[in-house]
Amino acid sequence: MPSEASADALPAPRGPAARSVVSEVVADCLTDIDRIAHEYLLEVRKIDDYAGSLVVDQDLEETAVASMELLLRLVGNLPIPSRLAGISEALGHRRAQQGLPLESLLRAVRMDFRVLWTAMLEKVPAEFLPNFTKDAVRVWEAVEYHTIRVHAGYLNELATMAQEKETRRAFLLSRLLTSDGKDPHLLGQAARALGVKAESNFIVAVAAGHAQEAFRAGVLRAGAEQFLHERDGALILILEDVPARTGRQPEGTRPWLAPLDCFVAPPAQSLAEVPRMLRIAVESLPVVTSDRPGRHTLRDAWGPVAATRLGEYGTVLADAVLGPLAVISAHERDRLTETIQAYLHSGSVSETAAELYCHRNTVLNRLARFEQLTGFDPANPQDAATVIAALHVRFPLGE
Repeated sequence: MPSEASADALPAPRGPAARSVVSEVVADCLTDIDRIAHEYLLEVRKIDDYAGSLVVDQDLEETAVASMELLLRLVGNLPIPSRLAGISEALGHRRAQQGLPLESLLRAVRMDFRVLWTAMLEKVPAEFLPNFTKDAVRVWEAVEYHTIRVHAGYLNELATMAQEKETRRAFLLSRLLTSDGKDPHLLGQAARALGVKAESNFIVAVAAGHAQEAFRAGVLRAGAEQFLHERDGALILILEDVPARTGRQPEGTRPWLAPLDCFVAPPAQSLAEVPRMLRIAVESLPVVTSDRPGRHTLRDAWGPVAATRLGEYGTVLADAVLGPLAVISAHERDRLTETIQAYLHSGSVSETAAELYCHRNTVLNRLARFEQLTGFDPANPQDAATVIAALHVRFPLGE
């Protein structure tokens, strides 16, 4: 922060004569500061970004006068009053808030040297001019002192603004995810804060609890951390999907998600559908385990989820369908169950035989045996659906 001690960083004048000339020139410039600031303003207004910015003329004028006074006091080794303390950092903060590009701001600040030096030279007696020009470095160092602190203030404000933006974005995203998606005001706020179109498609993925760090790393590697959000212990990824014409996969997933332990919900057709798809993903997440790694979708999860939702109805259904198998030995029951599960997964006798390392006739015999005991034919679609539901209740997550 500029203070009386700030001038100590500048080179000391070389002797009494030089000190007297510099002091007199600084004093003359301070009395003429309004004109000097006006000359400076004429130059600044030539910078295109200032013309289209939120910086108003009064702001420019007040800042120009204060900055010139600060610089003159630094050059003249004069005390820095409290009203000028911190003005450089404050200028950087304000211009960042006003959206002025940093490059244009620094260009304007460095113009101080040319304008101030020109004004000072006009006030130096001719006989002292050769020696006085050697003090140009003092003016330049004062301008650099000012510039560095303006720059720091600008960057600090950008960091603060970014943090505030991220905080607001996280707040609105959290509100959206816990809503029913039907509040148009909230949807509009969330869309603006997230920088997305509310009518876009969205991908919603949730990392498995055991693999959150690996999931985060995979997302960052893919450069897809558009909205990586933590809520209630869940690590959630939300991506605005691109139109289908770009060749994205129909289910809206990304190839890089395939090896990550996560559940990916069906594509949300709008921002309003994101909360519903998140609920689906969270409910389905238990299907993703270290024994069942990788990306999972509704195809993998609907059975276990449906079985859980069936409650006692599911228990009765499983007993009705699979109860008759209790009359056979545990060995035969395990063989039949294994065969039925493999067959219902592929729908092919040949593939089932290959998977179980047995003859296809053995598979056919076991299917027939199952139908004989239970009355349900795995080859009949309606019977197969009932058996699948019963198996999911009796053997959660493929146990």
